[in-house]
Amino acid sequence: MSPSHLILLNGVYGAPEHFDALRAAFAPLSSEVFSFRREGELDPRPQGAFDPMVRRLDRLVEAATTANGSTGPVLLGFSLGGALALEYALQRPDRLSALVLVNAFDRFQLGPFRAGSMPPLWRWAVQWRHQPHIARMVHGMPWLRRGLFHLGAPLSVVEKGMESAIASVTLDDLRFQLAHLGLPVPAGQAQRLAALPSRLPVLLISSREDLVVPPFHTARLAAAMPAARWLPPFEGGHAFFQHDGRILAEAVRKFLDEVRARRGDDGDRESA
Repeated sequence: MSPSHLILLNGVYGAPEHFDALRAAFAPLSSEVFSFRREGELDPRPQGAFDPMVRRLDRLVEAATTANGSTGPVLLGFSLGGALALEYALQRPDRLSALVLVNAFDRFQLGPFRAGSMPPLWRWAVQWRHQPHIARMVHGMPWLRRGLFHLGAPLSVVEKGMESAIASVTLDDLRFQLAHLGLPVPAGQAQRLAALPSRLPVLLISSREDLVVPPFHTARLAAAMPAARWLPPFEGGHAFFQHDGRILAEAVRKFLDEVRARRGDDGDRESA
């Protein structure tokens, strides 16, 4: 299967607009966005926590495969969307062409997110909605702009990133998203991760100054999947690609070209 369609998975506070620059950089490769929303789902259980979202994503994967002549799409998962993309790939690797994980994790490890820590995060979200100047505050603090976006991100990018999240994410969505953080690691996860790159090409990407999902999360994934491709960290913070998607798109395109070439060689050997 040659990669011909991209599904981009967003994480906490994710809005489709967050991928605008990246989708433009990938054109003419077709792409669409899957955003992490509740949409009537119950809060996750410790076991099978991502399964409802995996089933929902599977409908999109199936539609993309049908539309592209039985060629499975590439999943590009960002942040919490990366955890979902990874879980989908672990369950259904044969339905995909490749997996790209950007500032992602299998389970969030930056300290436990316990029930007592959730209400302050919800209250912070409410305050965010009532402070339109917060984008200017983030932009005006270089260390924060660098850690959340990129030092070179203009105010317009910071405003778009934050305002689109506020406009499209409900507090119920946010509670649902945060409930997926800090879930226990499933039994046998180490074996599942180690075996995945033998069934599906995997690319791991992090950014050097990410304040939300620091690069050690990607380092943990790389250690768990030694056969996966792991790129040197990019400059910038969590959503470093929002101000300019070209550098990330170029790296992913190069990886996908290698996947195509490798599958072409495999096909030639099989036909011989």
